Amino acid sequence: MTAGKQLVIGAGAVAALGGVIYLLRLNRLSKELETVTKASIHSVSLSGIVLRIDVTLKNPSGGSVKVKQPFVRLRYGGTTLVSSQMKNVNITVPKFGEANTEPIVLSIGLVQLATTAPALLKDYRETGKLTLTVETVTTINDSLPYSKTDNITLGGGKEA
Repeated sequence: MTAGKQLVIGAGAVAALGGVIYLLRLNRLSKELETVTKASIHSVSLSGIVLRIDVTLKNPSGGSVKVKQPFVRLRYGGTTLVSSQMKNVNITVPKFGEANTEPIVLSIGLVQLATTAPALLKDYRETGKLTLTVETVTTINDSLPYSKTDNITLGGGKEA
């Protein structure tokens, strides 16, 4: 073989190895990235309930990452109640640090609640609490999908 062919093969092998290492680091980061999701009832009116979702992104790795603004979906049972709008916004999470997203405000109409999840209203009337499933979906470094599911209880409940 000529020296040129050996050089091309060597460069290709180094590039492939670098790509594999990059993908392994991204995979590790997706397992280590932590999201803390907090939900609160922002307001209740005759038209419906307005919820505020705050998401904190925590990065325990040694390199900063860019994460897209999370997409949030609220579910009760198997029914999706409401989901957030998609935003093409990058959030930089520093190495060994955390970053907060802008608050995500979701409105659920009372008519929508009564028709899609009547059991939710019944449970709320009986206990004074709303137990919802919150799915957070985002992308790390524009290439690696990340999702997390949390169960959140809203409201203080009724005293016995």
